[in-house]
Amino acid sequence: MRVSVIIPCYNVEAYVATAVHSALEQDHEDLELICVNDGSTDATQRVLEELATSTGGRVVVIEQVNKGACAARNRGLEMSTGTYIEFLDADDHILPGKITHQLTLAAGNDHPELIIGSSRTRRPDGTIVTTDIQKCETRDPWMDLLSHKLGGSPQNLWRRDAVVKAGGLAEGLGSSQEYDLMFRMLQQDARLIHDPEVLTEILQRAAGSISQVNLDRNWRRFVDLRVRIVEHLRSRYPERDMKPDLQVLFDSIRTLYPFDPKGAVALYEAHIPTDFEPGLSSATGKGYLMLHRSFGFKLANRLRQLVA
Repeated sequence: MRVSVIIPCYNVEAYVATAVHSALEQDHEDLELICVNDGSTDATQRVLEELATSTGGRVVVIEQVNKGACAARNRGLEMSTGTYIEFLDADDHILPGKITHQLTLAAGNDHPELIIGSSRTRRPDGTIVTTDIQKCETRDPWMDLLSHKLGGSPQNLWRRDAVVKAGGLAEGLGSSQEYDLMFRMLQQDARLIHDPEVLTEILQRAAGSISQVNLDRNWRRFVDLRVRIVEHLRSRYPERDMKPDLQVLFDSIRTLYPFDPKGAVALYEAHIPTDFEPGLSSATGKGYLMLHRSFGFKLANRLRQLVA
């Protein structure tokens, strides 16, 4: 079974060789590796060409004008021929045996549309920041999606036909792209399984990562996606207990408030039912709940911001 490894590249001359070699060192034989240089202004193209030459053409290099990571992944998706896709970021790497291991899981589970992988995140100095273990247990995929607990681009293995059917990655999004894609896949009843083996390493870059800049816009995207998920669940599963889902949405809107108070209040008034009472969570403590019960969302958040 062929697997296509797609690596979007933008100004990653210092990182991409490690990502490429981590793919080439996989023991799965039927592997194609597609690197899409998304208009880099550094030496990324030269590094990719050297890799293509030194590996006897095993690395396919595509060059395009800068359109963003999603456009680069979609370009690689168009060129790919694999049954499954590994979306590997150029500053991350996969550990030996990752693809063979996940394909074995897929074969034993009737080839699901998504294999949700585990990972470690490291700082540039090599120290471990976090380890995410995807336990194999009964789980609600919708709550996992809302709570951002479904891995990510490099950890997961994606069945190509399901990604294409869902429309690929949304090129207009600046963040949350893989969760937007998984949302559309779940809307089409995609099946998923979890892989507890830690076989992907994520680099927490000191600078240049979209997750560490534009936090206001990133949080707005998180909230907007969660609004769409909650509205879908309300309409498709009318008997579902929505309180846990609304708690996640409520916590997200609260997190947005310091960045965009007016926008957070508008989202709260539009999407949180008037009879919803938030509970304790990792983001919402007893002190805030007392303020919320006494003064409501807008004034409670204003008071908390003044105190902070």
